[in-house]
Amino acid sequence: MVRAEARRRWSLVAALVAVLCAVPVAVAALPVSSAGPDAQALRRLVLASADEPHEGLVETRGSLGLPALPGLDEATALLSGTSRLRVWYDGPRRWRVAQLLAAGERDFQQGPDALTVWDYEREVLTRVRGRPAVRLPNASDLSPPALARRLLGMAASADRVSALPARRTAGRTAVGLRVTPAGDTTTVGALEVWADPETGLPVEVRVTPRDADRPALTSRFLDLRLARPAASAVAPRPAPGLRTTTVSAPDLLSRLASGTEERLPDTLLGRRALPGTPSISSVRGYRDGLATFLVAPLPGRYGNRVHRAAVDAGAPAVEMPREGTEAVLLRTSLLTAIVVLDDTDDRVFLLVGAIRPDPLAEIARELVS
Repeated sequence: MVRAEARRRWSLVAALVAVLCAVPVAVAALPVSSAGPDAQALRRLVLASADEPHEGLVETRGSLGLPALPGLDEATALLSGTSRLRVWYDGPRRWRVAQLLAAGERDFQQGPDALTVWDYEREVLTRVRGRPAVRLPNASDLSPPALARRLLGMAASADRVSALPARRTAGRTAVGLRVTPAGDTTTVGALEVWADPETGLPVEVRVTPRDADRPALTSRFLDLRLARPAASAVAPRPAPGLRTTTVSAPDLLSRLASGTEERLPDTLLGRRALPGTPSISSVRGYRDGLATFLVAPLPGRYGNRVHRAAVDAGAPAVEMPREGTEAVLLRTSLLTAIVVLDDTDDRVFLLVGAIRPDPLAEIARELVS
């Protein structure tokens, strides 16, 4: 039999637990002020926020369901699951992003002269010499500030920019904007960004596919401090004896850019190539707002492996203009890719972007015509 005094004590504990559990809900439900810059002013403020120091914990969610292609699995995995990142940002040339993994973490540390990748699980430190002109996306590209600035910078001037209701993210009031693409070429239906109203620092990003109700890619801070992080957090000292390597091409895409001689055209189906240098003319991006796409020639045996992997994944065929040329389509809600195998000239091309299949197929046909 429980005495009355004990019942009162346990009732008090239960009430206290209930209050503590309700606090996050109550905080999220607090009214937020809509005061802040208008949508166009907020866009300018976000694009100018690269110097704002901060640190915090980020959660990203992707539901793109990309197939595993040889050499691209780490990049595609980032867009097809949930990741947590710890960010310390002191400026554009001094930051650290730790991708938290089940068995450790992988750090991307940018210093004044080089990027360092620190793999705790493998106990390997890789220094990247110089600045690769092109590379695959990594965890540092998915923080809300990096993702928002990149995507807003790609948006076309004709795209509609409208205001969103203010919301609370990471315990802070954030004002929002939505970009709705003007044309029908891109697979993106809406890009939504919420940011700190004073600094313009993005705190949450959502990318929703066309004709979809839910975002396929989100990135948001779970906690955030708008202050300069400690120097020891931005640039920790590696343990003595750590295996260290130095490379100039840190991933498959950068190696392709430096190792292939194929020169791509300056325009494809009216889209102009992004500014670059002659040394990377073998891998080029072509500007078309949020439908901007990348074309990369894939060398012999590797290109054939990618084509075979796409076929094995059930990718449907794309009609091509001449014999000796095959193409297959890989499609998700946001990203579209076409792998073109040109047996006549022994070439393989990968085309990929947030672009609908029909225009990308037309681009692929022009590429090999």
